[in-house]
Amino acid sequence: MAMVYCRGCARQLHETAPTCPQCGAPQHAVSPTKPASDDSSWMAVVSLILGILCVLALFDDSDWDADALLGTGLFAMTGMLLGIVSICQKKPGNGMAIAGVAMTAISLLCLTGLSAS
Repeated sequence: MAMVYCRGCARQLHETAPTCPQCGAPQHAVSPTKPASDDSSWMAVVSLILGILCVLALFDDSDWDADALLGTGLFAMTGMLLGIVSICQKKPGNGMAIAGVAMTAISLLCLTGLSAS
């Protein structure tokens, strides 16, 4: 049975006591670090990158065939989906996710116009 000294009043108490019976001071140090969480911004980053790629693809002056429209459309839909999921889950990087959703939406609208012509 080991005895230690209180952090508040310096009286002896048992080492397993959570608080001092004399003064009530807590005896175990509280860790100031936050617990590890699964909050990462990978979805927002991927959405932003796919949005940038889709917008840059729109500046291509060559003729768009069905494969190019399909591939760019899939990139845009994937980026939009990841951005929307990231925003709805309130993950970090909401600004990136919003920008990615906006760019992929613009790309999808332009691709719809290209496929109609």
